[in-house]
This record gives sequence, C-alpha cells and structure tokens, in this order.
Amino acid sequence: MGEEKKKVNFDIDQNKEGFYANNIAIFNNPTEFVLDFTQVTPRINMVEEKQIVTYVVKHNAVVLEPKQAKNFFNLLKENIERYEKKFGKIQLPKGKKQKKEGLPKNFSDYIG
Repeated sequence: MGEEKKKVNFDIDQNKEGFYANNIAIFNNPTEFVLDFTQVTPRINMVEEKQIVTYVVKHNAVVLEPKQAKNFFNLLKENIERYEKKFGKIQLPKGKKQKKEGLPKNFSDYIG
C-alpha cells in the first residue's frame, strides 16, 4: 500500500516588519514570563527656532508559559554557543551589571 501524500498550504504574513529592540525587560509571575522588547529613538523637532527632543518608545511584549520560557532559554543558549564558535566570543562591557528584575515595583512603571 502506497503512502498517501497530503497537500498542505502555508500563508506567510510578509506585511509585518521586523522589530529592532535596543532594550529588553523581563518580568515574571508564577504563571508567565513577559519579555518586553523596547525601541527608544530620539526625535528632534524645531519649533520657533528651538530644538525640542522627544524620545519615542515602541514596544512589543512576548508572553511565555514557564515551560516555553525554559525551552526558549535552551534554544537561545544553543544558538549563542554556535554563534561564538563561528564568530568568536561575545564580549559584554566590563563593570556594567545586568539588571535582574521580577515584577516591577509599581505596575504603572510597566509600559503596556
């Protein structure tokens, strides 16, 4: 008996642009991890010969269950190891500690 071939259709949404993030915050509670990718860009506007600087913040949050977060962590670790094997060790700035945070002290501090 021959194998039955099934046709599967895929529709890839190509309208969504990639998102560049120059900052990330990670929050968690007992049931989920929130990865909040943010992009902060300065805008300089001229108003009556005065420069007014405005910082525009965009963000995209990804919410993961604990098992998904652990799987994501393992996949990211594997990919970083492969990257470093191919391109060299990623150097972090010295003297700058990475912030370790859980939930924000005031939930109003969380942009979202």
